[in-house]
Amino acid sequence: MLKAFVEKSLRRQEEITGEPTDFLRDIYEAAPGGFWRFALFVPMSRYRKRLPIEAHAVARIAAVHAEDCGPCLQTVVNMASSAGVPADILRAAVMRDLGAMDKRTRTVFEFAEAIAARDFRSEELRPLIESWWGKAAIAELALAIASTRVFPTVKRVMGYGQACSRVVIGHETVRADLASPRAA
Repeated sequence: MLKAFVEKSLRRQEEITGEPTDFLRDIYEAAPGGFWRFALFVPMSRYRKRLPIEAHAVARIAAVHAEDCGPCLQTVVNMASSAGVPADILRAAVMRDLGAMDKRTRTVFEFAEAIAARDFRSEELRPLIESWWGKAAIAELALAIASTRVFPTVKRVMGYGQACSRVVIGHETVRADLASPRAA
């Protein structure tokens, strides 16, 4: 019965994200206790109250892009799109088109990139973001950036890592910009 519940939940997750969850099935089969602990992690990865949805989405895209440019990036894009983030914002983040973002969204994107790259520029950007939305937004960014990076790592360890692929936004296929933040 519990296995049927897990399978139903994983199928629902696949419907939401548009991506397979076979790595989670493998975790459940090999280490059910670990699976349930990981399942508790998922709601934390989606926590957002203070930060605008566009800023939250671009932070997650920047962070996941540092770890993966394939299925996990597509999952983050799909979830942001389902939450109502406009396609032009998603496209700008995936393609690293900073000029297509407003100042605040661009600043959050650059902050997330800097954090992911361990670039001290994050120290310059954090106070600006905090001045706009408060310490709560910084806490939300911490959770979004850190948690988004976990999924590609778990998938790679479980043997589900994939090479870069194109990302679909709406009905348009785009290629993720793989340039480093400093090279752009």
